[in-house]
Amino acid sequence: MSSDVRRQRRELTVGIAIIVVLALGLAVSATGYLLTRNAGLADPPDAKPAPEHSALALVEPPGAPGPSGPFTLAALRSTVSLPQPMVDVLTTAGMSDGVRKTAVRAGVTIGLYALATGDPRGAVRAYGAGVELQGLAADRDLSLEGVIVYGTPVGAPLARFAAAYVLYDRVVVVETAGHGDAAHDVFRTTLQRQIELAPPSDRS
Repeated sequence: MSSDVRRQRRELTVGIAIIVVLALGLAVSATGYLLTRNAGLADPPDAKPAPEHSALALVEPPGAPGPSGPFTLAALRSTVSLPQPMVDVLTTAGMSDGVRKTAVRAGVTIGLYALATGDPRGAVRAYGAGVELQGLAADRDLSLEGVIVYGTPVGAPLARFAAAYVLYDRVVVVETAGHGDAAHDVFRTTLQRQIELAPPSDRS
């Protein structure tokens, strides 16, 4: 066997070993992230019985009422604005009904949604991925066990806060958008009222 062939085999073996080590490192990092994502977050109230229908799963948002009421999957694809990855999951898993409640308070737009689906966990994960693609990042100060809150960076001209969580066979979404501290404060108050009415049934 020539020295060139032996050298090439050694280089190939070293390359494979490096790839394996990197893959193991990524796997360990991902596992650690999943284990610590909710670590240290505040506990929401204990879960309550499932609401009889989606409208009962949502509080009334504060402020002047906006477009509200039931909507279908077709409307979700065309006129109801939620992240596309979540819409894709709801399209695949099915959405038996949806309800939204919106309002405007002090220049802040508030949106609450309850969506019954065959894959609420998948829809919540897709929602998080979707808002991250839109530039929002996890906000640990506002998050709770089972309710990861996402927000715009500090100083953004238009602030936005968003969260989705599992409520039995439903996904509940809470969103606000507006200027600075107002969007933050309205979101915090609205989410608190929403969690008191319908705490998450899944804390993972």
